[in-house]
Order: sequence, then structure tokens, then C-alpha cells
Amino acid sequence: MLKYAIRRIFILIPVILSVMFILFTILYFTPGDPARIALGEEATPEAIESFRDEHGLNDPFFVQFGHYVYNAVTKFDLGYSYNMKSPVSQELAIRIPTTMKLAFAAVLFSTLLGLPLGILSAIKQYSLLDSVVTVFILLGVSMPTFWTGLLLILAFSVKLGWLPSMGFDTLSEMVLPVVTLSGSSTALFAKMTRSSMLEVIKSDYIRTARAKGQKEGVVIWRHALPNALIPIMTIISMQFGALLGGSIVTEAIFSISGVGRLMLEAINLRDYPIIQGGVLFISVAYCFINLAVDLLYAVVDPRIHVK
Repeated sequence: MLKYAIRRIFILIPVILSVMFILFTILYFTPGDPARIALGEEATPEAIESFRDEHGLNDPFFVQFGHYVYNAVTKFDLGYSYNMKSPVSQELAIRIPTTMKLAFAAVLFSTLLGLPLGILSAIKQYSLLDSVVTVFILLGVSMPTFWTGLLLILAFSVKLGWLPSMGFDTLSEMVLPVVTLSGSSTALFAKMTRSSMLEVIKSDYIRTARAKGQKEGVVIWRHALPNALIPIMTIISMQFGALLGGSIVTEAIFSISGVGRLMLEAINLRDYPIIQGGVLFISVAYCFINLAVDLLYAVVDPRIHVK
């Protein structure tokens, strides 16, 4: 297991470097002068040239990229924000815990709601409950995040006054953002769980377990569900990574000071180092989430061996 984890980490190195190179290349060739953006339109040519020399913007492309990678790896230095006048790593460190908390809470809520719905829908196939869950899945997948968030604010904040419409510090402030972000994920988890469970419960060993007289709860929870978890775990891990990036809209709607909102503000201001750092964080987090799930496969299904 340890050797497998180390080998996978080494495999991640070229992936992360490729992401850094693609990001750096896109932003390098994006129209607009970072020095002009940082100093304003009224800046003199001398001030702009001094800024470019100070931040290495006059160096060749590969020299700039090499400095960026070296500083990121050895010093965790992701550059300097032109507009916030502070290190990118410092700005991200302040906001990463909030985004991680939001994404984790959304995945947890989606899992606790989506898995039971999918299991019940599979057990009661073609019943009224199955039809209700199917309609819920269609609505959840179809509703855009920004529309769901605005509807929830209108209903529970403006009309009823039950919950606050912004912030993420207290439990009451967390409810609407988590429900908004987890809407499509809950529907997706329910759909995947239903499909996976329907495939498993039609297997021969499930019929054998029932023929032996085991209770239906034992058949579902001890025999069917563990064998259906592999595809479910895969989609959960993918959604966790997607929610880290997809939280941009939710954080903007509910005025949450996270990485997503920071990146949105950086895009509007063309603050390239912030954009690079934010996307790099999401990419690295996505890679390590997938690594953790790969290692969990062997725990869930003993037939899977990692060497």
C-alpha cells in the first residue's frame, strides 16, 4: 500500500507540472499588460518599466516559467498579487479553509441524502417512491447553481426570514450555501447509487443470500451495498474536486470569502498570479482526492490489491 501511494505521488508530479505549464502559457499570452493593470492607466512609462524589471516580466517565457516553478516548489511562493499588494500564497491560505469547509459540507450532505435515496429507489423499482426520486434527480441535474441559490435566498431569507442570505461563519449561515452547492451532486449521487444497486441486486449471490433466509436489511447493507460502492466512490471523489472549482458561483451569491470568490475578483481585475494560484490549488487538490479514493478502493473491496 505504501509503495503504491509513493508511486502514485511520483506520477502526480508530471501532471501538476503540466497543469502549471498550461496555466502559465495561457495567462502569459493573454492580452493585457500586468504592469499597466497593476499601476493604472495614469502610470508613466518609467514606472511601468521599473515594475516589469522588479517582477521579472521582461525575462523570456521559459525563464519566467522556471522561476515560477522553482519558487512554488521550494518556497511555496506562487507570486505576488498586483492588486492586493500581498503574496498569493498568503491570500490563498486565508481562504482555502473556507472553500474546503464548503465543499466538504456539500459532499457530506449530498452523500447522506443521495445514497439513501438511490438505495430506496433501487429497492422499490417502478414504485411511486422510485418515480419521485427520478423526478428529483431530473430537477437536481437540470437546475443551475446560481438559479437554485437565488430561489433559496428569495424563499428562506427574503420571504420567510428564517436564514441569512450571506456569510459562512455560523451554522445558520452555512445552510443555504451548502444546499445550493450540493443540489446537483445529491441528484447525481442518487442516480449513480440507484444504477449501481440495480445492477448488484440482480446478481446470483444476492439471490443466494435471500434463498438462505437472510433478512432483507442484511442482504442490502452487508452484501449489495459494499459491492456497489466502487462506482459511487469514484463519482463522489470527482464531485468533491468539481465542487472546489464550482464553488465560485456559490461563494459569489452568498458573499463567502473563499478561493472561488477570490478568483472571480482576480479575473475581473486581471490579477494573473491570483488566478494561477487558485487554479493550481484546485488541480492539486483534485489529484490528491483521486489518490485517496484509489487507496480506499482496497479497503472497501478486499478483492482489489494495490502493490
